[in-house]
Amino acid sequence: MDKKTADQLRKEYPNYIKLEVASKYLGVSPRQLSKLIAEGREPFASIGANIGTTQRYTRIYTEPMIALLSGELR
Repeated sequence: MDKKTADQLRKEYPNYIKLEVASKYLGVSPRQLSKLIAEGREPFASIGANIGTTQRYTRIYTEPMIALLSGELR
């Protein structure tokens, strides 16, 4: 990921990225990304988490995703 795109993501999504946005960068569908995180599959589990107990939703954290796409996280 280039610096310009990373800076833009940091500006628009300082803490976490919407599932729909993150899935486009990662090359999977939002449903598939959510499932991969729920199953604990790496590297997806290292950039996101399922939040909540009764109504679960998936959150993708900005900095770990940028690190993954920049080749810094394996």
